[in-house]
Amino acid sequence: MSRQQLLPFLPILYTREQDFAHLKDLMGRGEIYAGIVAEKLVGFLVRIDHWVAHLYVHPDMIAHGVGHALLDHAKAKSAKLELWCFEENQRARAFYEAQGFRLVRTTDGDNEEGLPDRLYRW
Repeated sequence: MSRQQLLPFLPILYTREQDFAHLKDLMGRGEIYAGIVAEKLVGFLVRIDHWVAHLYVHPDMIAHGVGHALLDHAKAKSAKLELWCFEENQRARAFYEAQGFRLVRTTDGDNEEGLPDRLYRW
């Protein structure tokens, strides 16, 4: 839900079942941190080694500290972190930059979505 609402520019490439299978696969390769508020899952972060593979926060919980807490937890577990962020996702770019991430490089769409993106490093 948050992906479609917050990132309407992204093409839908996979079914819901394929997305769930992908997340299940990630669980075997990395760590998943859950953001829980009032016993409800409101966000999650997937870290594989020093990569933040996914960070999602429910739209109703943005600007409530969930993403910040998840990222702080990941920072405590790794001496460096890297992540990709779509160029068009200005809210996320501002968030990561405020969290100390620095731009390393940009691409014109060298990803499966074919969209310009940015590599950040902390």
